[in-house]
Amino acid sequence: MLRQLLILLCLACATNTIAQQNTAPSSKTTEKQIDYKEMGAPMPPLRILLYKDTSTKKANNTAETEHLSRRQRHEEEMKEQKKQEDRYLTEDDLNNGANLFVMMFNPTCSHCQDETAIIKTNIALFHKTQLVLIANPQMKQYLPDFVNLLHVLDYPSMHVGIDSTGFIDKVFLFQMLPQINIYNHNRKLIKTYNGEVAIDSLRKYIE
Repeated sequence: MLRQLLILLCLACATNTIAQQNTAPSSKTTEKQIDYKEMGAPMPPLRILLYKDTSTKKANNTAETEHLSRRQRHEEEMKEQKKQEDRYLTEDDLNNGANLFVMMFNPTCSHCQDETAIIKTNIALFHKTQLVLIANPQMKQYLPDFVNLLHVLDYPSMHVGIDSTGFIDKVFLFQMLPQINIYNHNRKLIKTYNGEVAIDSLRKYIE
C-alpha cells in the first residue's frame, strides 16, 4: 500500500513539473524584438542587388552580334542580365571604419532625385563615408532612367541597387521619401532624415 502511494506521489510530481514547463514562456517569445528604427539600434542585414549599366557593352557589341540569330541574341542578353543580377553588395563590403549613409528612395520620386543631386554636388566631402541608395524590388525597372539622369555610377562612394533582405521593411518610417539612415562605424543608427535634407545638416556626419 505504501509503495503504491509513493508511486502515485511521484507521478503527481512529474505531471506538475511537465505542466509548469508547458505553461512557462519560452525564451524565444520573451526575447525582446529589435526595433531597427530606434536610435542606437544595430543596422539590420544589408544585401543589395547592385545596378550595373551594360549599355556601353551592348553598344560595342552591336556589330559583332548583327549576324546572330534572334535566339542567339536573346541568349547573349540573358547572360549579360545574369551577370548584373549576380552582383551583390553587403555590409561586409562597406566595413571601412566610417559612417555609412543608407538612402531609401523611389527612382521616380522628384524629392529623391533632388536629394541625390545635392549629395552628388557635394560628393567631394565624402572621403570615407559611403552612400548606399536602396530601392524596393518593384522599382527595379525604373533604375536605368534614374541612373542615366543623375550619373550616380560615376562616383565610387555611391552604390545603387535593389533591396534583397527586407532592409526597407525593417527601418522605413512610412514618412516622406527619401529616408536617409546614418550608421556609425559600429553600424549603430545615429540619425534618420525624411524628405529633402540640406547638405549643412548632413555635413557633420560625413567623414
